[in-house]
Amino acid sequence: MDKKLWKGTRYQQMHKQMIVSANGIVDDIFVLKTGVLITKKSRITAKAKQLFDQMNIDTTRPVYEQHAEFNSRLTYLSFKDHQESAAAYNQRLIQEYGHRSVYNDEHVTFLIAGCALETSLEFVAHNEATVARLTSSKTNAQNDPLFKLLGYPHQPEYLEKQKQVVAQYLEQKDKANELTNILAPGNKATSFTISMSLKDWHKTLIGRLSLHGVETDMRQVMEEVAHQLKVNYPLFFNTIEEYYALGNNKKYEE
Repeated sequence: MDKKLWKGTRYQQMHKQMIVSANGIVDDIFVLKTGVLITKKSRITAKAKQLFDQMNIDTTRPVYEQHAEFNSRLTYLSFKDHQESAAAYNQRLIQEYGHRSVYNDEHVTFLIAGCALETSLEFVAHNEATVARLTSSKTNAQNDPLFKLLGYPHQPEYLEKQKQVVAQYLEQKDKANELTNILAPGNKATSFTISMSLKDWHKTLIGRLSLHGVETDMRQVMEEVAHQLKVNYPLFFNTIEEYYALGNNKKYEE
């Protein structure tokens, strides 16, 4: 563990280390930026690679495109007689036909580290997702939690108010137990992994990257999720600006 981070209890240090390793920022007991990191992606097997070559799938493309091409050609047995570039074909699937269902077997897992407990509820509300979380309340790990500061750096009064609320809570907290842990402010920091298919991540981004009815903290986390998905799956995902422009209703058309 990085000795430069060695302040606070062992559990706080474990949590800090994980957040920082996921590109988050922690100052004392306060999380200034939630860590977001892809921890797992789908991959094809060696046998599948052999099959794709035999069926003339373009195996020079990224793996997620290879399997999507296979899925789409499987539907009508429309495999080519020879190998050729599938770049234009894959692009048409998304941009012309909006045919994202052939990517629905590609899953991505994110670590969301140092997220406000209140914000985490928005993530676990998605029944399409599989979530593994840091248990809150009745665990030693949450006797001395970290706290996520909600808002932006240009809102110092708002950030300072949260620190005051946390300080009052810590002063009144007489001992480590389930009840006092439950009474912690809603910005108590938690961490979890969340897995969804590419198509479900796409629909989630449409709904959550919106200035209407979506909490600031949720948008901040989802902007980083969107950025990493766009870097790893450039053909499939929109830019952050494009998602903000779509509107929530668009997700029901996908």
